[in-house]
Amino acid sequence: MAPPSERLARPARGRVLYFLHSWQKVKSTPTPLSVVLVLALLLAPRAGMAQSPSGALLFRIFLNDGRTMTSYGEYARLGDRVVFSMPLGGQADNPRLHLTSIPADQVDWTATDRYRDALRATHYADTRGEQDFAAMSTEIAGLLNEIALSKDPPAQLTLAERALRVLADWPRQHYGYRSEEVRQIQALVEEVVSDLRAKLGENRFDLNLVTGVAPPPPVPFLPPPSLKESIEQALTAANLADSPNDRVSLLQSALVLLNEGRTTLPKKWVGAAKADATRALNEELEVTRAYTELRTKALERANRAAAAADVRGVERALADVRKRDAKLGMRRPDEITAVLAALEGRLDAARRYRLALDQWNAKEDALHAYRDAVRKPFDELARARPVLEDIRTLAGPERSRLASFRSRVGGGLDRVRRVDPPADARAVHGVLTSALQMAESAARLRLDAIVSGDLKRAWDASAAAAGSLMLAARARADLERILQPPQPQ
Repeated sequence: MAPPSERLARPARGRVLYFLHSWQKVKSTPTPLSVVLVLALLLAPRAGMAQSPSGALLFRIFLNDGRTMTSYGEYARLGDRVVFSMPLGGQADNPRLHLTSIPADQVDWTATDRYRDALRATHYADTRGEQDFAAMSTEIAGLLNEIALSKDPPAQLTLAERALRVLADWPRQHYGYRSEEVRQIQALVEEVVSDLRAKLGENRFDLNLVTGVAPPPPVPFLPPPSLKESIEQALTAANLADSPNDRVSLLQSALVLLNEGRTTLPKKWVGAAKADATRALNEELEVTRAYTELRTKALERANRAAAAADVRGVERALADVRKRDAKLGMRRPDEITAVLAALEGRLDAARRYRLALDQWNAKEDALHAYRDAVRKPFDELARARPVLEDIRTLAGPERSRLASFRSRVGGGLDRVRRVDPPADARAVHGVLTSALQMAESAARLRLDAIVSGDLKRAWDASAAAAGSLMLAARARADLERILQPPQPQ
């Protein structure tokens, strides 16, 4: 007997034969020669199988009315649409592609799926089938060889069951390629598994791990679409497309193809098809122009109304859009949905603005009264700015000016404290009060610094003066802001 390393290096078929001869020694009944020959034959490669992949596959989508659409590569079903790349002219190995979609309910799915499955299986058989089958055969042969070499019955059973699982999964994962031969191999391996289980005293009986999968039934494959068929498919797709841009693009592509084929296609057919495509394209462009104008005018009208807080004006714009859409045949539902959503947004803005204006009008008199009540304190702070700048920069002023400055600021502070501001002016009032308080503190600290000669006191006065100047500017800006009516958003 050859050493194990030499036995493991044998081709798959030879290793299977070796296994079966070895298996005769452990089985109670010799293995028939016919079994050996069948298994060796089933694992043998087929001659003449193509091993190099071909170009992209041309799938066919069958419509309920009997017409077909060509898909360059596989199509995708997304919700209620079928999306695919349609070849429209160009070279056979490098066609011009147009991504389009058609309604899924227009498709004969039984015929379409049958064609797809048959095309997949044929392409697989022509490209990868024999290579994958050879790899599977080698794997099965290796497992059988390990069984023959092993002296441990439980290990032998584990290996045999593993081989059985590989065989059971093969048809489902490989488009049913050589499924009948795989089924026969599986039956032989099942016999091995049964013998091993009997040897180990196991009485369990397993059915096949999976239901047998047969290759898809053959269907007649259609040739690549002719130029005339491509034009007809483009016109059909344009009629079924839900996007106006797709319809325009498909119609334009059909016209390009018609021009390319004007010398080779039937002249009468070209003339009729070109007239139909041109009429459909012009109608589509006119509808697009009408809806573009509808959208532009509606949005401009609604924007003007919303800016004027004219709620009724925006509502009229909404009603007019629905009326115009009905007159145009409701042919742009997606665009109208977007326009209506935008107008609803403007309507909400108009309502908010109207409420804000009404609210401001209700409190306008109180805010103006407040402005009049604090006009003198604000004026006092404005006149105090030169003194506060001197204190901030430690440039003065003289003691005599500080005394009168403190008096004026104190009077302004008393006047502000007697004012009861409206709710919207309370923040402004607080900032104004703080500005006056800090101005008074700056004057007091500067006087203390003059009396004591303490530079630190002078710097404290500088900080208070800077704070007062900043708060005074902020209070004035905030007062001007709350006196302004709200603006449209």
